Amino acid sequence: MIRDAGAATTRRALLRGSAAAALGAAAGGLPRAFAAGSLSGKTVVFASWGGAYQEAQRASYCEPFAAATGARVVQDGPMNPAKFRAMIESGSPDWDVCDVTIDFLYNGIGDRLFEKIDTSIVDTKRIDPRFVNEYGIGCIVWSYNLGYSTATYPAGKEPKTWADLFDTRKFPGKRALNDEPVAALEIALLADGVAPAQLYPLDVDRALKKLDTIKSDTIFWTTNSQSQQLFVDGEVSLGVILNGRVYDAAKKGAPIALSWEQSIQSVDYLVVPRGSRNRAAAMQLIDTMTQPENQAKLANMIAYAPTNPAAFASIDPKVAPWLSTNPANVQRGFVIDAAYWRDHLKANTERWAAWKLG
Repeated sequence: MIRDAGAATTRRALLRGSAAAALGAAAGGLPRAFAAGSLSGKTVVFASWGGAYQEAQRASYCEPFAAATGARVVQDGPMNPAKFRAMIESGSPDWDVCDVTIDFLYNGIGDRLFEKIDTSIVDTKRIDPRFVNEYGIGCIVWSYNLGYSTATYPAGKEPKTWADLFDTRKFPGKRALNDEPVAALEIALLADGVAPAQLYPLDVDRALKKLDTIKSDTIFWTTNSQSQQLFVDGEVSLGVILNGRVYDAAKKGAPIALSWEQSIQSVDYLVVPRGSRNRAAAMQLIDTMTQPENQAKLANMIAYAPTNPAAFASIDPKVAPWLSTNPANVQRGFVIDAAYWRDHLKANTERWAAWKLG
C-alpha cells in the first residue's frame, strides 16, 4: 500500500472513485489570485512525460499560469530519474517543476532531491490529503493496464489478464513492456499466479524467470509516448500501457482497448528539484496545477483522475469509465506498494539492467 506523510493508506481509501470524491468538493477552495504580470520576464521549465499527457498539461496548467502571471513556461522532458539526479548533483538543475512517479518521490526524498513544498504559495488544502506530501503534491491518479489491438483481437477473443500477456501460443505476436522493474515485476508475478495480496515483498528471481519466457517477443518502451505509438503503428498487438494513453489513442481513432483486470494503480507527484533557480515561480505553477477547473480540463483530455475532489464535478461523464478511480475499475485492480519501491528501487533497477543484458 502507499504510505504518505507517515500514514498508511489502504487500497479502498486511496481510490474511492468520483462519487465519493465529490462529497469533498466543498473543500476544494477558490484559486489563489496572482497579480497580473507578477512574473513577467521569468522563465519556468516544466518537465514531464511527453506526448499527449504533457500536451494536456501544457493546455490545462501551463497556459493558464502564463496568462495569469506573465511568466514563460518552457516544456522539457521526458522525465528521467538518472537525468534528474545528475542535475541535482551538478548543483544547478535545468528543470523547475517535474512530474514524477510516486516510487521516485519516495526514493528521492531520502536522497534529498527535492525542495519542500511552500504551503504559503501552494494551497495544499485543495488536494485530497492522501495525496499531499511534504516534498510533492499529487497531480493524477492512473494505472498500468493490459492494452490490446481490437483489430487483432475482436470482442470475445481479447486478452484479459496478465497471464494472457505471457501466453504466446494463444496470443502470438510482439508485446510491449515498460523498460523498468516497477510494475513489470509485479505483472510477471501476477501472471505466474501470485495473488495481489501476496505480492510484496516481490520475489524478484521468480519474476525475472517468468519474464524470460517472453523476452524475445517483447519490445521494451522507455516513455509513455513510445508505448502509445507502438500500438498506433501496429508494432505490438498487446502489452503494458497506461490507461490515459489508451484513452487518447482510442479517441483519435486507433483500434485499441484495455482490460481493467489486475490493473496496477499509482499516483504522479509534482516536485521542485533541490536548487531550482526559480523556486517561488515553480511553487506558483504547482499551485495553478491544484485548481479544480484545471485538473478537470486535463482529466477530460487524457482520462487521468484528478487529486482535487472539486474537479470531479466538471469531468465529462463519457470520460468517467476510463478513470482508474471509477469504482468498478478500482475493484478490479490494486495499488502499487510505494513503500516497497522506496526501499528497493535501486537494487531492483540494477537487477533489471543485468537481466536485460543477459
